[in-house]
Amino acid sequence: MFTRSALSAAAIGGVFALSACGGDDDKAKESEASASPAQAIKEIAAVRVALGQAVGQVKAGDKSAADNTVSEAYLQHFEKVEGPLEERDHELNEELEESISQELRDKIKTGSSQDVEALIKEIEGDLGTAEAKLK
Repeated sequence: MFTRSALSAAAIGGVFALSACGGDDDKAKESEASASPAQAIKEIAAVRVALGQAVGQVKAGDKSAADNTVSEAYLQHFEKVEGPLEERDHELNEELEESISQELRDKIKTGSSQDVEALIKEIEGDLGTAEAKLK
């Protein structure tokens, strides 16, 4: 009897823990969607700074640090750009999302510093287009 009660309590606790996790995701998505275009432009500037840092890290031979820098830039800054940019240009938003979160991180891991720099130049051009669309 005690075992059954303990298992039931554990299961209920797990359900509450999972539902609490979803709440954080919902809040993050609300924050992304509620960012203003002006805030998104500021976040683009932060992404650019991080991309510059990543280039330096790759040139210094620290691909792991560069990968972490890009990952954090995406999570901490670009995600706040997605909501406002999605409203203005869905395709550009998708392209930037893929370029930063996947292609660039893959290139950092497997490519040369010149390959990384070339891709970052493309991304920076797209970020410029995004800024223009958010103004």
